[in-house]
Amino acid sequence: MIQRIQSLYLIVAITLLNFMIFFPISELISNSTLVVYEFGFTGIKGEGEINNVFSVLPYTLLLSLCLFILVATLFLFKKRVVQTRLTIFNIVLLVGLQGLAYYYTTAAGTELDANYSFTILFIFPILAAILSYLALRAIIKDELLIRSLNRLR
Repeated sequence: MIQRIQSLYLIVAITLLNFMIFFPISELISNSTLVVYEFGFTGIKGEGEINNVFSVLPYTLLLSLCLFILVATLFLFKKRVVQTRLTIFNIVLLVGLQGLAYYYTTAAGTELDANYSFTILFIFPILAAILSYLALRAIIKDELLIRSLNRLR
């Protein structure tokens, strides 16, 4: 399983998305009160505040779903057709995750009257989508190789 290049691509994509759970994706600095808000996995939280200022439950669920699909895809190495379909579906979800992160950051920035800045983690869903695409190409190449070997028998 681990000796295949697509497994390595998927492991790196899983690692990138795991970083998004633990670190903030963007920071919002309020113009009026100069409070720094951070947009992370659990929501948009203010400095020193325990409760969420802005709930991002769809973002949290979508990120969790993307991670679950990546892990499932990694362990379905014997079923290449299912692995291909899940990878295509996950690429679409990762692009949607990127759009949702941008939407929540800009919407919260408007609502809180704040300037926002993105961290490097903001581009991780796109990098994970690119790695998933590279894994998809390798999965398809393996499937074609297996089919060509079956013709020789």
